Amino acid sequence: MHSFKESEAMVKHKLATLCYLTFDDEVLLLYRNKKQNDFHHGKFIGIGGRLEPGETPLECIQREVKEETGYSLKPKEINFRGYIYFDDISRDVNSEDLPAFNWLVFMYNARVSKKNIFMNPEGELKWFKFTDIPYHQMWDGDAIFTPKILQTNEIFEAKFLYKNDKVLRYTFGRIDK
Repeated sequence: MHSFKESEAMVKHKLATLCYLTFDDEVLLLYRNKKQNDFHHGKFIGIGGRLEPGETPLECIQREVKEETGYSLKPKEINFRGYIYFDDISRDVNSEDLPAFNWLVFMYNARVSKKNIFMNPEGELKWFKFTDIPYHQMWDGDAIFTPKILQTNEIFEAKFLYKNDKVLRYTFGRIDK
């Protein structure tokens, strides 16, 4: 049992989901360029977002994929790939949102049967061949875990420690052995 003082100092974690939608040898990424004060502004990211109260990670990714891409996925079409803990040692510990680190993110992928055109209010959706993914316009850690999600069936856990927008260190391991 934690005392009140200890629990005040405990770091709060935010829960989120991230999914990579694929079609043949292409992946759909979202270029975040439309929202004001967007922490991800100018970066390509996968599809996902925060869990809402009472929502499971699977329910969350279904909702986020529908909202952000227009695709309606059934649970059996979605593959759980693992989870990643993101933290930033330069964050303002008095603020939960600035910067948007300190997240536990449930990772998924799913194949779609056709390429939809959808207008996303947060940015532009763009399909990339696996060999042409713009890692130089993504978060540093994405270049480490995205290939695992796209090219293997491994289920993993990872932890990324950032300072500002650079990975200081990370751990990555399979949990499906």
